[in-house]
Amino acid sequence: MSGLEGASPPPPSLRARLASPQLRYPLLVLLYLGIAGGLVSVFFEPLRPSLDALEIFTARTVSGFMSLFGAQMATHGDLVTYDGFSVSIIIECVGILEMVIYSACVLAFPASAGARAIGVPLGCAAIFAFNVLRIATLLLVGRHWHAAFDFFHLYFWQATLIAMIVGVLYGWIRIFVRR
Repeated sequence: MSGLEGASPPPPSLRARLASPQLRYPLLVLLYLGIAGGLVSVFFEPLRPSLDALEIFTARTVSGFMSLFGAQMATHGDLVTYDGFSVSIIIECVGILEMVIYSACVLAFPASAGARAIGVPLGCAAIFAFNVLRIATLLLVGRHWHAAFDFFHLYFWQATLIAMIVGVLYGWIRIFVRR
């Protein structure tokens, strides 16, 4: 009887562990998020005019969307008003963070460059559209059920945004990633 019988195999090397998609994918997502976060930090001030314009564009898009359903809307810069209830669209409200997270997930996923090139802009557009719907419902809740506004703004929609990112990512994988 040799001394090796019953011994456990040696642990996998770091290279073997990193080859595992279960570890490689989340590490790549974190790497891409770190790179994106660093770039945003470096270029935030030079991008400020574009970010201000994005806040105003989002406010106008929400107003236009709700007007399609007959709502009397007003906008002034980044301020959107529905029947006397107003919200200010700040940079955290436009979906940029969600788009960055989604894009990092797409870029880290083992897919073709073409699938990624389609996935990032289409997914970001879907996230923007979903975000417009989110803000519109917050205006409705704020106007008609003001006591519930904070709950919907701080809890319901934050959790829903996470589910939305996962849903858009899953949709991209199902439709555009060939396996």
